[in-house]
Amino acid sequence: MHRRTTLKLLGLGAATLAIAPTTAGCETAAPAAFAPWSGPPPDVTDVRLRALSYASLAPNAHNTQPWLVALKEDSIDLFVDGARLLPETDPPYRQTHVSQGTFLELLVIALAEEGIASDVIYFPEGEYGNDVLRALPVARVTLKKEPVAKDPLFSAITARRSNKRVYDSGRPLSTEQMQALSRAPREGDASVRIISAADALGRLTAICTEAMAVEVTAVARNTETAHWFRFNEQETEQKRDGFGMSQTGRGAITRWFAEHFLLDRAGAADPNGAFAKGAIDATREQAGSAAAFGVLFTGANTRRAQVIAGRAYARVALSAASLGLAMHPLSQALEEYADMTKTKARVEREVGLPPGATVQMLFRLGHAEPTPHTPRRDVRAIVRPT
Repeated sequence: MHRRTTLKLLGLGAATLAIAPTTAGCETAAPAAFAPWSGPPPDVTDVRLRALSYASLAPNAHNTQPWLVALKEDSIDLFVDGARLLPETDPPYRQTHVSQGTFLELLVIALAEEGIASDVIYFPEGEYGNDVLRALPVARVTLKKEPVAKDPLFSAITARRSNKRVYDSGRPLSTEQMQALSRAPREGDASVRIISAADALGRLTAICTEAMAVEVTAVARNTETAHWFRFNEQETEQKRDGFGMSQTGRGAITRWFAEHFLLDRAGAADPNGAFAKGAIDATREQAGSAAAFGVLFTGANTRRAQVIAGRAYARVALSAASLGLAMHPLSQALEEYADMTKTKARVEREVGLPPGATVQMLFRLGHAEPTPHTPRRDVRAIVRPT
């Protein structure tokens, strides 16, 4: 099949085939994989597990869900799941530690909703450097019997999603919305800047497109991405992680045809294949439709700073959902392998990164109909045996 025709059928090219639109926000397949978005399992009464079930809905890189927890009577220890890493696209595991922070923030919010106060201690058994990953707890959440205020962002947890649709580029964010997003982080080392000037948006679109073009040049990186791509409903139901065509908001007929006839894991690894080239086209469309970009940065880049960045990103994402905004990370330009060095430097110059600071997340914002959620595992799958 001619490549242009293939891309049109995939809905990834500049001329999107709009047939059988997806019902906004509905998951019609693999119900078990999406059940966590309806709340904790009915048979779960332990308040710790109930809170953890909401925490497991946190945004995370490639939806790998890289979390393990150890439950104690009055505390919860959080660990990186070493079987759910991205060594090709996230070789220092910075994004993995950002994902630990998103989980932590939702956990604290959900505990408060259950009436449980908590304290977070980062790396209670010692913080390790950025060049290693140790089997030590990233954080210890101590549960406290004292009054606690509920967080208004709790109601946004099940509404939040990474929306990969093309946004309504003619509808800007309001000043009030941008200010609310900028104020979302709670810890001082994480800051958010919203960029909405038209010329800056154009330059960031070019950088994001370039970054995706760099990423797909390596078979190993494509293979890693394809490992987490779910090519059909059966994979989604079996794995309950990763991402697929549903999250692009493409129509049901387009998705069915692509999943059954065009997409396969071996072809996705080819840097010159339709999957890789379609990813570049999709990024150009997605970034080009942004009403604004958000940049989240920290003054340091320690493991602790990365986790704090994740907590801040979670609050921004929940705030965006509560404001009715669509949000989608486009952080390929921040990846730390050698091929991306020049592009990473470009984005840092473009956003005016303060000396010594680190850009932890780059994301687009705008308005769009909701897409289906990504799948999630049962909360009991992330609990370490005692």
